[in-house]
Amino acid sequence: AVVSSIPLAVDLAAYDLAERAFSSRIVVDYTSLWGGQPQAMTPAELMAAWRGIVPGFDATWHELSDVRATVDGTRATATAFVDGRHWIGDRLWRPVGFYDWELERRDGRWQVSRMTFRMTEEIGDRALAEEAVRRARR
Repeated sequence: AVVSSIPLAVDLAAYDLAERAFSSRIVVDYTSLWGGQPQAMTPAELMAAWRGIVPGFDATWHELSDVRATVDGTRATATAFVDGRHWIGDRLWRPVGFYDWELERRDGRWQVSRMTFRMTEEIGDRALAEEAVRRARR
């Protein structure tokens, strides 16, 4: 439920809900999409990054499927297939792949401590991401 709530919250611009899914420090790895290195950050910093691009699209839909979780005491891992659709007008950018999450149970609540996106396919126009960043700044 925790990992499934994240993309839904982002698509609905409910960043406060998405932020609650994360522990106080997280490692975010989008290197398969953007290059670079995994980044350690706070949930607020991740929400700021998402707010810096997602609202610049006319619509987004991050569809998760085949969510699988393994629990070992106060630690868990989860994985899911994700198809991330991003539109500006009738133009589409669609990174597809898998999310991997590491979670910790603290104070009776599961929280994501690491999130990795592994892109397996990219459909459409990646330049829409740059356009969305410009639009989100307005």
